[in-house]
Amino acid sequence: MPLPLIPALAAGIAAITAATGVKKGFDAKQDMEQAKVLNQTSQDIAKEAEEFIRMAKDKTNEAITELGEEKIRVLTTSINDFVVNFEKIKNINLKSSQGIEELKDFNPTSKSFLQLKEASFEAKKIAINGLAAIGSGALLAYGTYSVVMGGLGGLLITATTGTALSTLSGVAATNATLAWLGGGALTAGGLGMAGGMVVLGGLVAGPALAIGGAIFASQAKTALNGAYSNYDKAKAFKKQARNIGITLKGIYLRAVQLTELLQKLDLYLAHQVSTLKSIIETKGVDWQGYSQSEQEDIYTCVQLAKTIKVVLDTSLLKQEGQLDEASAKVLEDGNRFLELMTQQ
Repeated sequence: MPLPLIPALAAGIAAITAATGVKKGFDAKQDMEQAKVLNQTSQDIAKEAEEFIRMAKDKTNEAITELGEEKIRVLTTSINDFVVNFEKIKNINLKSSQGIEELKDFNPTSKSFLQLKEASFEAKKIAINGLAAIGSGALLAYGTYSVVMGGLGGLLITATTGTALSTLSGVAATNATLAWLGGGALTAGGLGMAGGMVVLGGLVAGPALAIGGAIFASQAKTALNGAYSNYDKAKAFKKQARNIGITLKGIYLRAVQLTELLQKLDLYLAHQVSTLKSIIETKGVDWQGYSQSEQEDIYTCVQLAKTIKVVLDTSLLKQEGQLDEASAKVLEDGNRFLELMTQQ
């Protein structure tokens, strides 16, 4: 009679089912614990990467700002002093001087001199209330772009007066990298953010940061594959953060090097301008009345002013957030010129 076997069989099946349920529950608990550990690890990785980017960003921001401050300082002191005194000289003729060919047509009415004069004039207007009164966005723009040929100074004057700040257009307003470094909206004295995208030498930081933020916001996943996905995202974020950090370090170093170059050139220019003023005081303003030695002193002064102008003319970054290759050439030429000055 098979019927009595049915309760026993049912009991066996129930026991097996119960055991299976216990195992599934145990496995689920293990999966949840592993998911929790993986998610916490992912969050730690992402937080560390985000902090790394923040520190690199702040350090780079500071270096570019200092470059901007140095440009303004040089333009409002030694360059301004040079401009005021050099344009006093009458009948100036550098054609007989020995040196760089392009300097031989440099005189108070030349385009190059007038550009330098205008940049100095604009810098003095910007700094009239001191560097502390200049917005961080304006200083970043000054440190990043040409302040002579680019005509950026005129735009920044309106920016620092608090009126018509939206006129800060062109690359200064659309470079998302610069906006990200400086932060702030146009109306608040910053440079805005172009679509939230930050481009650093081909690296797009926006999506990377979004990945990091998503990991921070996520709760512990009950599904283990979801935790593995978060872990993969965190590792990818860390890798891109490292690349962004390398790019920012390159920008930081170039800004520091250009600042140091300007400082060294400025020391020589200040000395030569003092010599120029002394020549004018003792010999007057007629170029023809100067001795060969005095003409050479003035020529050296012009060389220094022109070298500084080239540095001021050169942008640190391209619109895409990449280092401008021209800045490396300017740095090399400037340091070579300094070596020649030390040999005199």
